Formats: sequence, structure tokens, C-alpha cells
Amino acid sequence: MMNDNLARQPETEHQPLVQPQPQQEPKKVHKLNPQTKGVTRLESAVMSFFGIILFGLAVAHIALSMQVSTVNRSIQDVQSQSVVTQIENENYEQKVQELSRYDRVYSIANDFDLEMNEDQIRNVFR
Repeated sequence: MMNDNLARQPETEHQPLVQPQPQQEPKKVHKLNPQTKGVTRLESAVMSFFGIILFGLAVAHIALSMQVSTVNRSIQDVQSQSVVTQIENENYEQKVQELSRYDRVYSIANDFDLEMNEDQIRNVFR
């Protein structure tokens, strides 16, 4: 009976247990259709149409901007002429006021031996 303890142990104890792995399905690789084209004729025509429209809008924008700047320049010229004319008018009004002073008129009348007749004087107001 003593030999019962010395019995050989099964081989599975010395080797690690390996569990069977489930079979994996191979990964599906999506391949592109080699016959697909990048851009069709219709798509290229539509892109060309919108490109031409965009180019036309850009040219129109530049032309209108130039026209607006030209009009602004002419407005500034007219305004500067208006200011110059206004200054000239103010100078002329000042000159009229200086020439029509009572002292000046009276001295000229005395130079020409004119007498002042109060009955014929008229005051004009503006």
C-alpha cells in the first residue's frame, strides 16, 4: 500500500493547460471599386458654371468699387469748390460792408463838394 502514495501523477499537472482558441473569421477588407471616376462630366460642368459666375461677380465687384471711388472723388472736388466759392462770397460781403461805411461815403461826398440833403436820404436794410 505504500506504493499508492508514490503513484505517478498525470502528465497534465506538469504542463500548463491550453484552452482551444475559437476560430476567428478573417477580416473583411473593403476594396474600392476600381471603375469609379473622380468627377463626372456633369459635375465638372456645374463646377465650371459656378466658377464662371464667381469670376464674373469678382470682376463686377472690382468695377463697381472703382466707380464708387471715382464718384466719391468727384463729390470731394465739388465740395472743395463749394468751400472756395463760399469763402470768396464772404470776402466780397466784407468788402461791400467796408466800402459802404458812412464815414467813407461822407468823405467822398466832401471831396466832390456834395451837400447832404436829409430829405433825399433813404435807409435800405437787407
